[in-house]
Amino acid sequence: GSGSGVSGRQEQQYLEEERTRVLSRVDELKHRVTELEQQLQESRQEAEMERALLQGERQAEQEQVEAETEIISQLQSKLSQLDRATQREKDKGRANVSAERQLLERLHEGYRELKSQVHNCPESLREQLQEQLRREAEALEVGTKQFEDLEFRQLERESRLEEEKETLSRQLLLERAEYHRSVAKRKEKMAALEVQANQLGVQAAQDCEKMAKDRTLALQLLHKEKDRLSTLEKRYHTLTGGRSFPKPCSTMKESRLFTVDVFTNILASVRSKQRPAMTSQYHWVALALQSLDNHFTVLFSPPPTGPPPMVHHSILHHQTPPSGDPQYDTLSLESSDSVETSVSTGNNSACSPESGSGLEALRIEEMEKMLKEAQQEKARLVESREREVQARRQMLEEERRRREEAERRLQDETTHRQRLVEEEVKMREKHFSQARPMTRYLPIRKEEFDLRSHVESSGHNLDTCPYVILSEKMCKGHLVKMGGKIKSWKKRWFVFDRLKRNFSYYADKHESKLKGLIYFQAIEEVYYDHLRSATKSPNPSLTFCVKTHDRLYFMVAPSPEAMRIWMDVIVTGAEGYTQFMT
Repeated sequence: GSGSGVSGRQEQQYLEEERTRVLSRVDELKHRVTELEQQLQESRQEAEMERALLQGERQAEQEQVEAETEIISQLQSKLSQLDRATQREKDKGRANVSAERQLLERLHEGYRELKSQVHNCPESLREQLQEQLRREAEALEVGTKQFEDLEFRQLERESRLEEEKETLSRQLLLERAEYHRSVAKRKEKMAALEVQANQLGVQAAQDCEKMAKDRTLALQLLHKEKDRLSTLEKRYHTLTGGRSFPKPCSTMKESRLFTVDVFTNILASVRSKQRPAMTSQYHWVALALQSLDNHFTVLFSPPPTGPPPMVHHSILHHQTPPSGDPQYDTLSLESSDSVETSVSTGNNSACSPESGSGLEALRIEEMEKMLKEAQQEKARLVESREREVQARRQMLEEERRRREEAERRLQDETTHRQRLVEEEVKMREKHFSQARPMTRYLPIRKEEFDLRSHVESSGHNLDTCPYVILSEKMCKGHLVKMGGKIKSWKKRWFVFDRLKRNFSYYADKHESKLKGLIYFQAIEEVYYDHLRSATKSPNPSLTFCVKTHDRLYFMVAPSPEAMRIWMDVIVTGAEGYTQFMT
């Protein structure tokens, strides 16, 4: 019988320990499930935010494509209008020529009729008719000359119209081709953004699927552990004859925290009382242990099935128990950790005062030891709670910081997009206003700078351009310049000298008669005259501008390549160009 009892207690102890382990595992799995759900939600939110950013960027590119496509349509419309306007001018001039031709033919017809009349008229009228015929011949000659002049002017006009149309058409076609290239690049970027968004979606789906599988696995393990817990409870219930496991760990911990306060109050009461006699001292110890025992009985004993018997014993005053009950010689107290202690009382006690005092000291020492352990446990629990609260606070703070960072990134991206759109609208509004296109280079002040190498590295082939003479420090050549006061165009010999740091021009290539001088510090900008603002330029398509502090120079190059070379050369000396040199 005693062997089976020991075996039962061992199994009971094993079940309690196993239940503790299972409960710990259940807590870990619950925490893992919560953590995975939070990660899953954060992953979805981040994927949605990234996808929204990519979609916003793609939408901005789409708007740019639509705007540039509209500009391409406008340029095509301008080309068609240019063709129609040129044809109208031609038709108008040809109508004038046709009218003059008909008038000349009538003069021819009248002259032929009058000439035939002269041969057939009487002698008396012949002289008069010959005079009239002479006048008609003179008028016919003048009319023929006027018609030929008109016809020649019309040919010249048509040639000039064709040339102007060709120049404007070339510019419009170049502009249209540039927009076509821009649209193609934007569409490529849109396609890349679409691919990136799809890849992001696939990656996010894979990550979410993996985390969902981990969560499902954790839930399955959690259910298994709960089933295991249920099995343990049934076995414990069967083994103990219907009793349940002790209270959960959290309740136990709270009870132990409360017990610390009870210990403290009891010891304070015991140590603060006056001790006039050994008997009185013993009574206080017995009272303290009785209070402690009552507290543990309430905490750890199963609830009674019926009302408790109403038995009153006064330990302090030794009241006699009611009749029918034996008089107690010994009071047994059972502590929370099953340590049995006994205190003898009454007239039949074999303990001397000295032995009672030693027993009291042992009890107080044991209580102090238990109090110390309970206080340590309380400190650990408080510290654990504080750590949990701190960890939760840090987690919430981190989540709030991540959310604010995501919102700030989204706001910055939205602001950036809006600024780009506004700048594009402003650029579009200024499309037909005189604005300096960005030059490829800033002014260069280095003494060891090689001008010829610089121009060649910019993509110019100097061997195929005979109009420009270029060395390491100088550039020379003819340009046609518009006068400052009298707006007439004169051919001048220009010299760009990096040693003297000036840009001068002479009457001819002998450089004997200086006509003007521009210092590098005065040159602010160099740009192509794309608005045709130069008055009566001999060749608008080869006209460029050099802006200084006090004057705007218009110059015409002998060829497109010469114009590009001169512009790239002059801008290296544009030391007055300080707008972007910050």
